[in-house]
Amino acid sequence: MLALVAAGSTDREAAARLFIGEATVRTQLIHVHAELGVKDRASAVAAGFDLGLLTPTGRP
Repeated sequence: MLALVAAGSTDREAAARLFIGEATVRTQLIHVHAELGVKDRASAVAAGFDLGLLTPTGRP
């Protein structure tokens, strides 16, 4: 979920990709925000990179 957000996916796009409802995406993102101690998508992505949960793509 966090990787899709980092890639710029909307809730609708993430839901379609994961075969779940948009409401489920929003609920899961609320849980991700809580786990990471952040308040928004951008902060969640930044925290994901800081914690090593996400890695930049296309770099050697």
